[in-house]
Amino acid sequence: MTWLRRILLALPFVAATVLTLLVSFADRFHLRSQRIAGYGFLFGTPWAWLLDHDWYGNDHSRWVELLITYAVILWIPALLYFTCLWLLLMGLRLLAGRSDG
Repeated sequence: MTWLRRILLALPFVAATVLTLLVSFADRFHLRSQRIAGYGFLFGTPWAWLLDHDWYGNDHSRWVELLITYAVILWIPALLYFTCLWLLLMGLRLLAGRSDG
């Protein structure tokens, strides 16, 4: 059961990694990246209300802007998904512990 929990908790980061790599390769090879970007936005949509603010200001460096975009669209939502899954698993563990005793 421990491995299943670890795999479940790692899934948001795996999804963010795969989407980051796909977007990077699509940009590098000039492929149609609209569909991949759509998956990225779909991944971050439940957290859009939180991430839709201009938290980081305006940078003029393309590299920093790209890093912030990846963080806001993919990596911060992955961390939020991880946190929600972890809280859910901890709550289920507490409920299972109460029912045993």
